[in-house]
Amino acid sequence: MLQLIGTVLLLLTVAMTYVVYRATVEVGGDSAILFASGLIAWSILGLPEFVIGLWALLKGTRESRVSDISGRLVALVQREGRIGLRAAARELGVSAVDVADAAERLARRKFPLAYLDAAKGEIVSPSAVSLEESLLHLLHAHRRMTFDQIARVTNSTDTEIIEALTVLSERGMFRGTIDRDSRVVYTAEAVAQLPKAVTVCPNCGGRLEVPVLPGEEEECPYCGHIIVNRV
Repeated sequence: MLQLIGTVLLLLTVAMTYVVYRATVEVGGDSAILFASGLIAWSILGLPEFVIGLWALLKGTRESRVSDISGRLVALVQREGRIGLRAAARELGVSAVDVADAAERLARRKFPLAYLDAAKGEIVSPSAVSLEESLLHLLHAHRRMTFDQIARVTNSTDTEIIEALTVLSERGMFRGTIDRDSRVVYTAEAVAQLPKAVTVCPNCGGRLEVPVLPGEEEECPYCGHIIVNRV
C-alpha cells in the first residue's frame, strides 16, 4: 500500500512540475526572476508530494523486503534453533540489518516464532532454549502475554511458566505481575501503562478481555474493529 501511495505522489509531483514549468514559461520576463518564482511555486505545489512520496515508496519497499525475509527466517531458525545474525544474513542472502528488523517484527507478533537476542547477536527460536531465557526476551518485546501465547511458542505448561517467572523474579530479572485469574503476565512497564490502556471498544462499546496498551493495535473480538491506542 505504501509503495502504491508513494508512486501516486511521485507521479503527482511530475504533473505539478510540468504545470509550474508551463505557467512560468507563459508569464515570460527576466530569466532569473522566472527561475526564482518557478522554484518557489514548485516548492509549494510539488515539493511536499515529492518528499512524502519518496518516503512512502522507500518505506513500502523496505517493509515488503523485510516481510519476505520474515517467512524464510522463521523456517531457518526453526531448523537451527538459534543462529548468529551474520550467519542468518549470509544464509538468506540479505543484509544483517534487514535480518535484525525481520526478527524484531517476528518477536512482536501475537505468537512469536523467533526473536533477536541483541546481546549475543543471535536469532532464536523460543522453543529451542530455556523457558526463562525465552520469557525474558518475549516479555521485553510484548510487555504483556497470555499463558496461551507463551505455551504455544515455548511448549510449556502453566505450572512451568509460573515456576520460570518465579525463578526470574528471585534473580531480580522479572519485576512484573502474574494475573493467575486471567492467565496474563504483565511486565512492570505494562503495569505502569495500564491506566492509559483501552479497555472498551470505541466502535461497539464491548468490554475487552485484554486491554490494548499504548502503542498497540488489536481487533475487537465483537465487531472486528481495529483498535489503535496511540496514547
